[in-house]
Amino acid sequence: MDWSSLTRSSAPLSVPDRLAVDLERLILEGELKEGDRLPAEKELSELFGVSRVSIRQALHELESRGLIARKPGRGTTVLPLASRGGQAGMTLNALLTASANGATELARIMELRAIIEPPIAALAAERLTSRDAEQLRTLVEEMEREVDLERYADLDRQFHQAISQYTHNPLLAQLTDLISKEIAPSRRRAVQSAERRNASSADHRRIFEALAEHDVARAEAEARAHVDSVLREALKVVSSNWTHKVEERA
Repeated sequence: MDWSSLTRSSAPLSVPDRLAVDLERLILEGELKEGDRLPAEKELSELFGVSRVSIRQALHELESRGLIARKPGRGTTVLPLASRGGQAGMTLNALLTASANGATELARIMELRAIIEPPIAALAAERLTSRDAEQLRTLVEEMEREVDLERYADLDRQFHQAISQYTHNPLLAQLTDLISKEIAPSRRRAVQSAERRNASSADHRRIFEALAEHDVARAEAEARAHVDSVLREALKVVSSNWTHKVEERA
């Protein structure tokens, strides 16, 4: 792990907030995985050239958000999102897995997203901090530059996971994580296209701007419009692929 890369952020934030932003990004991207152990406070302080107080504050912020666990004698480790709800989380996961199966997979997935994502965006708009906004801005700008569809799909997942995280309600973050596998088919390459990627980037930019302005109603409306747009674009791709298969068989 190249910890020196965490000094790349140029956000106008305090030292602890900047460190928390960068560490959270590594967790969202999967570079820091479940069970990974972070260096000790003293080592992190020396690596970044900042005080141990700043390191301690950044780690405290991540701990309060349920991203890491800090225990005397065991150090600091990355937590899995699904671990936050205990047995209830396991039950919910099984329920969602069972309900998402069926012939109308894509329609059911988008129905699920339409129910969950807009209210979460509204709540995030109300509670978003400047640090949260900086993280989302970074993700949006990276998505706007990305041309690889598989990498774009991963950034898409990170974007929506981040929004649920910024409700500052660990249960909602857990919910989004639990259903991510069910939502994955709506992001797979078979239903992706350059046009859909561009449309989604524009949608994400509008959602971000509403969140950053703490416009609750607009954030919810933009999130709902995004789900509708994803469904329309995905159905276009599915329809086109089906037509091509029919023509090839004719």
